[in-house]
Order: sequence, then structure tokens, then C-alpha cells
Amino acid sequence: MQVEVEQFRADGYLIIKNAVPPERLQDLRLSVEMMVDGEKARALTTRKEGEPRGGSWYQSAQPRLNTDSITAETADVLDFCLGETTLGVSQQLLHNPPFTALTTFGALCSGLIDYGYTDWHRDYSSAEQAPLSGSQQNLMENGPGYVQWNIALYDDDVFWILPASHKHPTTEAQRRQLLLDPKSQLVGGVPVRLEAGDGVVYPNLMMHWGSNYTSRLRRTIHMGYRSFTGPTLPYAHQLEWHEKPGFLEYASEQALAHFETAAEHYDQEKRRIAAALRTIISGQEQAFRAALARLHPSEAGRMVAVVLMCRIANKVIRLHRPQIARMSVAERRPLIDGSPPAHYAEDMARRFSADEAGALQRRFAELNRRLEADREASDRRYGEIYKELRPDAAQPPDFESRPLRTFNSEMPADFGVAEFIASWGA
Repeated sequence: MQVEVEQFRADGYLIIKNAVPPERLQDLRLSVEMMVDGEKARALTTRKEGEPRGGSWYQSAQPRLNTDSITAETADVLDFCLGETTLGVSQQLLHNPPFTALTTFGALCSGLIDYGYTDWHRDYSSAEQAPLSGSQQNLMENGPGYVQWNIALYDDDVFWILPASHKHPTTEAQRRQLLLDPKSQLVGGVPVRLEAGDGVVYPNLMMHWGSNYTSRLRRTIHMGYRSFTGPTLPYAHQLEWHEKPGFLEYASEQALAHFETAAEHYDQEKRRIAAALRTIISGQEQAFRAALARLHPSEAGRMVAVVLMCRIANKVIRLHRPQIARMSVAERRPLIDGSPPAHYAEDMARRFSADEAGALQRRFAELNRRLEADREASDRRYGEIYKELRPDAAQPPDFESRPLRTFNSEMPADFGVAEFIASWGA
């Protein structure tokens, strides 16, 4: 299946007709419904005393499936996710990297009540990844390193998208609307009307809206794919299934081979990141430049990769703080979860000593200072605008909420790779 890569680059999304071949639609519906039945049964058995009747599945506005839901009878969904109309299309949109991995699998389902409208957002955080503008420029220069899908098993018009928002920051007018009411329709937003079997693929930098969650039957498969050893270091650090591989027991030989190769690439990338961080600790400029080029071969956008490494280093630093190091893994997880996720941070932290973590803190100090100063300035500005828009609001805006977490969108000014290296001696 050949797709319009240039249209994807321009609009930020593509509708793929018959992503589920008609002859496979009924079988895929059956597999997903069997998984739904399994999750409903699990919700009943895990319901604790005092919790609402029926358990978590029955109370959610949009209950979801994930790899934990897969059984021997439903493992055909994995083969579908690795087919020509899904993985094959994703490879083309990722500019055919040496390897493309399925990062996540799930399904978006209807709840039992009419929940109403959710909020506009990007599946991205400037505070946890890089400032949005940097990742957008990187995407336009090098192509995406990550794409995600919604594939409807029944007609679905819940999903809306703001075309071309993958390459444009949120405008001032849009920011004001998101501050005032993130659940209202944005000017320029369009519904993505999917007939049964159709899919939409888009980078998660796109502004999108879950629109109106109702009890109308919805079974929409959601997947993500990322590149390995392509021109960029993707901001999708994790393979969501990697820490819960129980479903692999049911995978076909083809699927198992894919996941084993993905895990090898994943571990190799973490080793390369750790090696790059060690060159920073030792202050070896040329070795660092070489390590950075292995992680992000394209010269364009390399500073974004440095920021992503900074976020990882910050998790390593935090985990080596005595008060956190003394906690159990379960106790400290909420303190370090996010992007990258807690299990990723724990793995990276084990590769460094407390003294090395201290050295990383010193090396990244100036970059962190600039990133934090930009964030504080952005929060201050839009906090003041929020007071004007909502003078009766009891609380300030939550800039970590989904609609607001990319307001701080600009990379530090006049601070590239050379300036970062120069800052080591500060």
C-alpha cells in the first residue's frame, strides 16, 4: 500500500481507507470484543469494597484495552498491527528507517454513560520532552520519529484534529481559548469521520480533540510506532509493552520475531544514550559529538536530542538523591514517572553512581537553568492572561494539564550544541 507522504507532511494526518481489509473486519471485531469481556470480568473481580458497582471498567468514560488484555484467542490483533496496512504504512511515513517498532497497542471503547466533551491537547509535554517548537522543526527537517493511529471497527466521528498543527505552535488566540475553555471547538478543527475499517495516522504533536464521549458503541484500535536508528532520536522513549511482556506467550512466530528485534534495538539505544552521558561526565567534547551523531545522525535538530538526554539525566539525578534512593521502587515511582516512564528511568539510573549523577547535574546545569527560566516566564505570562480571562478563578491554571502543557514551546535562544559543550566549564 503506497501512501501520500507529502500530504502527510503538509496536513499532519492521513485517512487510510480499509486499514482493516473487509475480509478481516469481523474477526478483528470478535477479538476485540472478547478482550472487552475479559476486562469487564477482571474489573468485577478486582473491585474493592466501597468502590462503585461494577468496577473500574463500568465507571470509566472511555475504558481502554492494552496488551494485558490479549489472550491466546485474541493474539491475531498483533499480526494485524504488524501488517502492510499498519506497520507498512507507518514505515513509509517514518521515511523507511532501518527498523520500525510497534510501541503500544490498545483500543478506545465506549462507556455506559454519556460523558460529554473532553479537551483539546497534544500527546506531548514541553516540560518532559523538548520544547514543542524544537520537536516540530525536527519533524519537518527529518520526518517524524513517531506516529500513532486510530482505527475504527465501527463508524466513528469522535476524533477531531487541527490540520497542520504538527508544524505550527499554538497561536495566541488558541492559547486564550484553551485557558478559558479547553473543551470548546477550536476554530479550524475538523472531525475525522472514519467508516468501519478506516484508520487515521498522525504524529502526536498534532492538536486533537476527543470531542463527545457517549455510550454509543465504540471500538477503535489505538497504536503507536517509532523508528530506530533513523535520522533522529525519537522523543518516544518507551516501548509500553516492554515491561509487561506476558502477551508474548500468545504471539505468532512473526510477531514474536518483531518484538524480540524491537527489544534489541531498544536496549541498544539505551546503551548508546548511557555512553553519550558518560562522555558528558568526562568532558570529552569530540567523543560526545560522535556519540550524539550516532543517536541523532542528522545535523538538523541535534539540540533537541541533547534536551531529551537532559530529561533522562534529570531522572537519573533525582533517583540518586538520598531521600529518594531510600524509598522503595513503588514509593518513588510517582515522583519519576512520565516521559521517560519510571521503569526506563530506574534502568538508566542503575548504570550510574551517585558521584556520576552529581557530575551530570553540573554538566546540565546551564541547560536546565535556561529551560526552567523559559518555562517560568511562559507560566507567568499566561498566568496573568488567565486572571484577565477568568478573574473569579480560585486557582491558577495548571500548566501540566493536557491542554496547557505545550504553552512553553520555544527552545532556549542562542544555545546550541556548541554552547552546551562550552557550559560544562561554567
